[in-house]
Amino acid sequence: MSASRMGPGHLLAGGGGLLLFVFLFLPWFGEGPVTQSGWEGQSSTDIYLLITAVVAVFTALTAGRGAVMPGVTANGATSLLGGVAALLLIWLVIFDYPGGASREIGLYLSLLAAAAITAGGFMASRDAEPARRPRPPLRPS
Repeated sequence: MSASRMGPGHLLAGGGGLLLFVFLFLPWFGEGPVTQSGWEGQSSTDIYLLITAVVAVFTALTAGRGAVMPGVTANGATSLLGGVAALLLIWLVIFDYPGGASREIGLYLSLLAAAAITAGGFMASRDAEPARRPRPPLRPS
């Protein structure tokens, strides 16, 4: 699939997904000279963010075609997963960071990447053609 078939929403979501994956390896928390990456500092949030990144990249590569589940498109799933990831990271930045630890750059960059995934998924959903309903059969007069 060429990048020309992808809309700007797909490119934004896919780029955000790739960046989110990379940002999981950056320092998220620090105490003095010791830092923890997104993989080390969280127990399950890292797995959720990985799933979000993979779905965002999948959506970009397929240009949002296909349904994830009945009634859920790849664009919609990307937007939903990205939104939840952004909310989780906002919660983590404000309330749920380890005691005595400082917040590092990887945490903030991951929040920006999750916001890009959300915005890209939303933009792609709005740009997608609506599903066509089959017409009901005409009644004979």
